[in-house]
Amino acid sequence: MPTPAAQSLVVLAWALLLTGAQTPPGRPLASATADARSGRAVGGGSNYFTYRVDADCEREPYGVVNSYDKAPGVIRRQLAQMAEAGQKRLRIPVYHHRGPDSGTVMDSTGGRLAAANARNLRALLDAVRSAGFEAVEVGFFPQDANDPTGWRTFDHDLYDENRGVIRQVRSLVTRSGLPYRLDLLNEGAPAEGQKVLLRYDRTLWDDYRQEFGVRDTVGFSMTVWIAGRVPQLPEVYGDSPPPVLEIHLYGQEWNGDEYQQFMSADAALDEIGYRQPLVIGEAYYNDAPAAAGVRRAVTDAGRPVLHLTQWPHPREAKCPAADVAPPVAYDAYAAAGF
Repeated sequence: MPTPAAQSLVVLAWALLLTGAQTPPGRPLASATADARSGRAVGGGSNYFTYRVDADCEREPYGVVNSYDKAPGVIRRQLAQMAEAGQKRLRIPVYHHRGPDSGTVMDSTGGRLAAANARNLRALLDAVRSAGFEAVEVGFFPQDANDPTGWRTFDHDLYDENRGVIRQVRSLVTRSGLPYRLDLLNEGAPAEGQKVLLRYDRTLWDDYRQEFGVRDTVGFSMTVWIAGRVPQLPEVYGDSPPPVLEIHLYGQEWNGDEYQQFMSADAALDEIGYRQPLVIGEAYYNDAPAAAGVRRAVTDAGRPVLHLTQWPHPREAKCPAADVAPPVAYDAYAAAGF
């Protein structure tokens, strides 16, 4: 339980965020406010990782981090469009692997992004702040051999490489001056039977917690079926779970709609004694049924959602991974109170 002094810092951090005041560099987003306790969300926004999607669905050369220096004016204009549309937060994926840059996926050989990519990330964060966004989440998306969800055995070298990227990126984010959170592995919460992934998560959580604490992270985000992942969380987090949990909601016929997914996740979290507020890190792009379902679930479950960041992928999509660049429209979620 936090001390009274720590609780005061939490309240101060959120007060600064909600009033738009500048926070000192390195300020993690706090996890509990009057808004959180009431279930009233603060401004959300989008996942932003590509500045262009071609007619043939090609988007790989256009990553906003890896390729920022190729289109800084375009990216700044897109950020301004999203901010003018009422978006307040961004979730920025960091794609990396042990291999050559692709335009989106960055070479992380040796546990560090190249100096050019580090400069690009700093420039992107500066542009985000200048556009008026209030906060960011940075998510880690290791690809190919670096992706532990595909490991058959635990790979110490690749683990150290991924951890090195997290350490480097965290340093860049804290120096940006933006309030922030980190998702240590996108959709990395293990399902039952994923023993290697469970070991990866538990090892990374222990290492991260000892080095940095837990206040600035959602841990490992959870994708559908979320309720099936929840029972493994105590094995991942031990007695130090993150102060905020992140879920991704994509309703379909085979796995239930967003309301059902949220309510099942809430019940499973109650079973293990987790009452933390949630962040919805991904949902269909500007989707009115999703927005209505989540709003109803927040009311029925009584579990706060701090904010929502949509993925640039409509429910009826024509492209894999991303259909929309930039993801400007947000009115469906805004109308539902997000």
